[in-house]
Amino acid sequence: MQNDKKLEENPEVCDVLINKVGKPKDMMMCRAINVYDDRYRVNIYTRRYVDNIEGMSISSSYFVNYSNKKLDILYGPKCIT
Repeated sequence: MQNDKKLEENPEVCDVLINKVGKPKDMMMCRAINVYDDRYRVNIYTRRYVDNIEGMSISSSYFVNYSNKKLDILYGPKCIT
């Protein structure tokens, strides 16, 4: 069975999450994808070097509830160091 529903991104969720947990060193981007209702999977990507080649990888991943401008972390690290 295939799900053809388009996954929608919400940059506002990333902004609120970063303000709550802190911005990691070498952060390149953040993606908040609506999974269902007010629930989002938020991935934070940071710069990584492998054999002197720059790339990026997911350094933190969260499952959050974002409703009425309020964000609750349901799963994930509490802060980024």
